[in-house]
Amino acid sequence: MPDRGNPRPSYESRSSGRESAHIKKSQSRLTSTLRSSATEDGSAATGRRRFKFPGHARKRTEAFHKPKCRTRVCALVLLTVVLPLLSGCQKPGETTAVPASPAKSLTIFYTCDTRGHIDPCGCSSGMAGGIARRKTFLEAHPSGPHLLVDAGDVTAGPRAWELLEFEYLLKGYEQMGYDAINAGHREASLGLDRLLGLKGQHKGLVSANLANEKGEPVLAPYRIITLPDGATVGITGILDDKVSAAEIGKGLKILPPHDALARILPELKRRAGFIVLLAFADEERMKELAERFYEINVIVGGKVLQPSATPLVVNRTVITYMTDKGKAVGCLELKGDPGGRFNHTNSIVMMKEEFKDDPAMTKLIAEYKARLKELDFLPAAEKDDEEGLTLITAERSKDANRYVGAESCQSCHPQAYKMWAGSKHARAFHTLEEKGYDTNPRCLECHTIGYRASDGFLNARLTPQLKNVSCESCHGRGDHHVKYYAGENRQLKDFKFRKVNCLGCHNPDNSAKFEYASYWEKINHGRD
Repeated sequence: MPDRGNPRPSYESRSSGRESAHIKKSQSRLTSTLRSSATEDGSAATGRRRFKFPGHARKRTEAFHKPKCRTRVCALVLLTVVLPLLSGCQKPGETTAVPASPAKSLTIFYTCDTRGHIDPCGCSSGMAGGIARRKTFLEAHPSGPHLLVDAGDVTAGPRAWELLEFEYLLKGYEQMGYDAINAGHREASLGLDRLLGLKGQHKGLVSANLANEKGEPVLAPYRIITLPDGATVGITGILDDKVSAAEIGKGLKILPPHDALARILPELKRRAGFIVLLAFADEERMKELAERFYEINVIVGGKVLQPSATPLVVNRTVITYMTDKGKAVGCLELKGDPGGRFNHTNSIVMMKEEFKDDPAMTKLIAEYKARLKELDFLPAAEKDDEEGLTLITAERSKDANRYVGAESCQSCHPQAYKMWAGSKHARAFHTLEEKGYDTNPRCLECHTIGYRASDGFLNARLTPQLKNVSCESCHGRGDHHVKYYAGENRQLKDFKFRKVNCLGCHNPDNSAKFEYASYWEKINHGRD
């Protein structure tokens, strides 16, 4: 980091030795007069150079303009005018801002890509994540100069239930004490009106290049944080402009990051002794920004495939990044050296079960679950029909194949049904009820039949036959198959099994220990 000790340029005096002696003598006399003119109660401020005049001088300020002024007042005026001329330490007409105090040591806790995951999935043991564990981890860290920041994509998107998640995540972020939250691409998908509403409620949201259609910033372009030791830190944020227009919400546009930073960094550098950029961008874009803007001390990024415990150092900038649905917290520790650079150590800490849930955050999550039940979001159909021809936006046609539920399979496939009834698949919905997530759209897709299809699961009251994971979850809609073999409609084509894809739900996020052979044995069945 550049030396910020004394920004004023120093110029050598061209006076002779005799003149220098005269100057020193004059300065000494003025200083002596100034000391005698301080208030008699001894309250002349030290360090800030504030002085209190005697009562009669305060009451009659017009005395400054009269030709016969009192000695003490004249001395102050003379000092103000003459001393800069005698000292020869600044160019005429030049103004110099007071330098910002740089950080000597700093710990930055950082997150990114929470993507709406307020709680770990909980489908199996050993799962990481959740803001209740995150708060426990943060509060266990020793106190000292530190920042807590997020590089973007806190929300999952603009759907109603995702906005509810986002609302409670931001409440949790406030409780944890986040200093700044950058807008990522998912925040940009929310649209202008929603972001303006959030801006009024959450002061920590920042973005230097997310703008309205006139090119005006939508969120605060930066924040200034003063640390306990008096050091000042400026935090700004950008999101990559390499994104399709369809992914940006109504009334918004993303300005080129380089242009936005070029506008605000001069001001930010004057106001802060240390600069952190939150960048929802890929690694190459972060490197480009570090090469161009030497003022940036640290870049915390986000639009990456996986987190890294080994930061990059480009120019004089330390670059680190995080991803993976809020499962971990990064911890970057910085210590300044005499050359203005920072030595750093970095760690990625997984939020596993060893971090117990924070009580206050647990209460907040319980409130969120109650709101989920109250609102009971009915799904909007988003999946293609079985033939993949059109988007289902309304009720299926009269002759279309439909979901009918596991009970329709029992009479022809009794052994397979018996195997299923004794498996965890048959109790998949009950596990959500136990956790209070039986109305959570994030969970329902893998714990019900056909969720988000026009003929699929809606809720436990309207479509109870489609609860749980059963035959049609793996094999597809069964209505035509049942009617054909029951002889109700021999004109229907025979049912064809679709290719089973277990990994749609048994993925690393939700089922980290999944292994096909051993899991198949738990539901092994034939056609009877």
